[in-house]
Amino acid sequence: MEGHVKRPMNAFMVWSRGERRKLAQQNPSMQNSEISKQLGYQWKSLTEAEKRPFFQEAQRLKTLHREKYPNYKYQTHRRVKVPQRSYTLQREVASTKLYNLLQWDNNLHTIIYGQDWARAAHQSSKNQKSIYLQPVDIPTGYPLQQKQQHQQQQHMHLQQQQQQQQHQFH
Repeated sequence: MEGHVKRPMNAFMVWSRGERRKLAQQNPSMQNSEISKQLGYQWKSLTEAEKRPFFQEAQRLKTLHREKYPNYKYQTHRRVKVPQRSYTLQREVASTKLYNLLQWDNNLHTIIYGQDWARAAHQSSKNQKSIYLQPVDIPTGYPLQQKQQHQQQQHMHLQQQQQQQQHQFH
């Protein structure tokens, strides 16, 4: 990242820079995360007197940093969490609107949800039992009794379909 000014190292960072190399050389197969844990334990076990030179060095670096970048202000750059789209519609978030969509006949339906729902609709156009929902169509919660009835109907229908398939093969 161009133009990005790093924070000055704190006492732990000053100390751990050299210690990390030593630990990595002594244990070449050790993961970096494990090295970091070990360094944390070691740092905590040091006395204040043992830590003092590293605090002094960190203070010196902080002073140099302030002189070099007088307008510097630390700003956190946390990653923006992108909400995950659910591609399986969970019963708990289904609503009366969706429930009613599914009641137009007593068949189980494939529910296709996603940004590319038009392509999915085209690819499965032979399947007459599909419902295509755009993200804005996904509704929120419906009453527990309706949910239970719907689950029972789905279960019964699935059993009927399985029985029909078994009879076709016999």
